[in-house]
Formats: sequence, C-alpha cells, structure tokens
Amino acid sequence: MMTLKKIAAYALGPVGSAALGLLTLPLMSWYFPAEDIGRMVMLQTVSALLLLLLGMGLDQAYIREYHAAADKAALLKSLAAAPLLLSLPLLAALVLLAAPQLSGLLLDWPDAAAGILLGLFFALSLPMRYGSLILRMQERALWFSVSQLLPKLVLLLLVCLCFFSGIPAGTQVLLTVLLVSQLPGAAFLLLQTRRDIAQAAAARWQPALFSDGLRYGLPLVLGYLAYWGFTSADRFALKYGSSLSELGIYSMAVNFGAVALVFQSVFSTIWAPMVFEWVKNDAQTDKIHPIALDMTDLMAALLCLTGLLSPLAAWLLPPQYAPVQFILLSSMLFPLLYTLTEVSGIGLNVVRKTWLVTWVSLAALACNCLLLFLFVPTLGAKGAAAATAVSFWLFFVLKTELSSRVWQPLPRRKMYGRTLLCLAVCLSYTFWGTPATYPLFALIWSVWLLTLCLRRRHRLAALADTLKSRLKN
Repeated sequence: MMTLKKIAAYALGPVGSAALGLLTLPLMSWYFPAEDIGRMVMLQTVSALLLLLLGMGLDQAYIREYHAAADKAALLKSLAAAPLLLSLPLLAALVLLAAPQLSGLLLDWPDAAAGILLGLFFALSLPMRYGSLILRMQERALWFSVSQLLPKLVLLLLVCLCFFSGIPAGTQVLLTVLLVSQLPGAAFLLLQTRRDIAQAAAARWQPALFSDGLRYGLPLVLGYLAYWGFTSADRFALKYGSSLSELGIYSMAVNFGAVALVFQSVFSTIWAPMVFEWVKNDAQTDKIHPIALDMTDLMAALLCLTGLLSPLAAWLLPPQYAPVQFILLSSMLFPLLYTLTEVSGIGLNVVRKTWLVTWVSLAALACNCLLLFLFVPTLGAKGAAAATAVSFWLFFVLKTELSSRVWQPLPRRKMYGRTLLCLAVCLSYTFWGTPATYPLFALIWSVWLLTLCLRRRHRLAALADTLKSRLKN
C-alpha cells in the first residue's frame, strides 16, 4: 500500500536530484563553455535513445507484469537477460571499431578517448535501469531514491573539485566527470539488488514470459521512439539549423526546465504500478477523474510559480545565458504535460492498446519537425522551445482523447481548455518577455495562482488536515 511515508521516500530522490541540479547547473555554466553544455545534452539524448532500443520494451513489460507474476525471479531473468547480453557486446564492438567516429558524430569532436568514455557511459545505462526497477517494484522507496541521488551528488562534488582546483575546462573533462559520477550509483544498485540478481541467475528462463514481454513492450518502444524523436528533434535542429551558442543557451534552459521532471519522476514511479494494482483488484479506478483535474491545476500553479521566479535565472547564469529566463517557461511545459498525460493516457496501458501511442507520438513528431523547420532558422532557441511546447500539447490532447474513448471518460474539455491557456501564456512570455514586460506577466501569474488557490481551497484544507493528523501520529 502506498503510504504518505513511502511517497515521501520516493520523492526524496527526484526532489534531491532537482535541488542538486539547481546547484550544479549554474556552476557548470560558469566553468564549461556553452558548446560543452550542448554536448552534455546530446550525450543524455543519445543515452535515452540507446536505452529504448537496447531495452526492447522489456523493462516496461517487467513493470506491467510484476504484481501478477508468481515467480518474480524468473520474470526478471526472462525480461532482463536478453537486453543485457545483447547490449554489452554491441557497445563494446562499436567502441573498439569506431570510437573516434562515434565521438565525432555525437559531439563534433572526433577523439578516440572521448569515444571510449561515451561507450562506457552508455554501457552503464541499461543495468542501472533494471537495478532501479527492482527497487521501485519492491517498493524499497528510500534505497530507490538514494540510487538516484548518488550520481547527482558525485557530479556536483566533481564539478566543484574541477572548478576550484583550476583544472582547465574541456570536453574530455566533462565526459570524464559525467562517467565517474555514474559509478557510485551503479555500485549501490548492485549492492542493493545482489540477492535478486542471484535468484534471477538461478531461476529458469521462460520463453513464454519473454515472448509475452516482447508483444507488450515492442509497440511501446515504437511509441517511445517517436516520443524520443519529437523531444530530441529540437537539439538536432539547433545544432544543424542555427548555431552551437543557441544550442548551449537552449540546453541550459532545458536543463533548468528539467527540474519539472522531479514531479514527473515521482508521479510516474508511483502512478502506473498503483493503477495496475487497482485494476487487478477491481478497486478505486473512479479516482482517476478527480486526480486528472487536480494534476491539471497543479501544472498551472507550477508554471505560475516558475514564471514569478524566472528572473533568478539571469542572476545565476553568465550574461550570455540571458534568454534562458524567457525560454524556461516553455521548456517546462513538456515534462509537466507528460506528467499530466501519465494520468489522462493510462487507459491505453490498462487495456493494452499501446500501439496507439506510436501513432500519437508520430503525429506529434510530424508537428514538431514542421514547426522546427519554420521557427529555428530565424528564432533560434526561442523557436525550438515554442515548437516543442506546441507539439507536446498536441501529444497530450491526442493521447487523452484515445484513452478516454477506449477506457474511462475524463473531463476533457476542462483539461484541454486549461492546458491551452497555459500554453498561450508560456509562448507569450517566450516571444515577448523582456525585463520591461516582466511586471505585466508577474501580475497575470499572481492573479492566476490566487484563483487556483481559491478554487482548490477545500482540497488544500483537506490535505492540510491529513498532513497534520499524519504528523501527530
């Protein structure tokens, strides 16, 4: 059962990671050049792609089938062995045969040592994914959060060490720091899951579980691949259609905006397993309707707060990153809309019609590519932020509509109207925001935030009472 204490433990990792990120990113912006910040985002983008391709969707199948599986060790072996055994030799061959070409292709810096560092970074991704899934599905919330915090904490310490010791900044230093920061997290996951790994190694590999996992997971891979495309096309569009400096500015805004991923990460960790358990027990699925509206208003409130605090970006970052203040709000839309889509689109996973996600993602990808083609050459980072925000709103609408039709109906008109208003305000600030117009936008956000609080005053009062009673107990 998901208690308040357990939710807090799950939140510790994402919240702590976000806090560490807020400390690390400004420091990195003063130490590394903007081009290297862009390279870091490209590394993270390609790492996410490899995780999708090499995982074959079997990690998603593990989440889906965990509660129903009688033999969880056999489930882990049947769904993790093939991706791990295939990925490591493939990455090793790629590094041995084409390390400089790999680095040149991804980073515009052909160097054999950099290619080896890239290969090692990619090789850690999939084992760490399965290690974190084991802790997550066993509801070992505190250790799950610690495994997320460790790499961020080590990254901050290493950047501080480099910054204050006077080590010359460069791409190879950045890659080394990023790789080394992953090692404590990987070691911790290995330590915490060693018994599960031993039991899985001794269990029998079951072809039926593997084939069922592929049938469930591969359509999701296609959908997530299209999703990766339309959330990553902006990086490639800026790299080839604008300039490296614009990519660096946009990358910093995206990384600051990714603080919103704390909510997406916490919610996704809890939400999908909880809904699948509800469905299995035929209980509480009627709660999804009010939760969807609550999440819509929460998204609007977070955008208002971010807008009010956006001038802090200009204070934290070097002068060349001044546009980040106005790009930030649009950059936050896609993680927040994705979190909302986790609620409104869960029906496609429940009824196992995940192939529809592929078509939704392809439609959003087509929209994104068209808008990037139109906006980026003239508007640069602002155009990329706007294109991604609009295409993600389309993704949210299409997935919500399909989920409502195949499973439970939701209050779609309210959700669409409120999110469209969020989109309009964010784009207005991105295109027309300046230090002179900030007071006008601040007034809009303040009034909107007050309206949300008044509308939700009864829910907020009930939440406050609940927290007080929990604290007393």
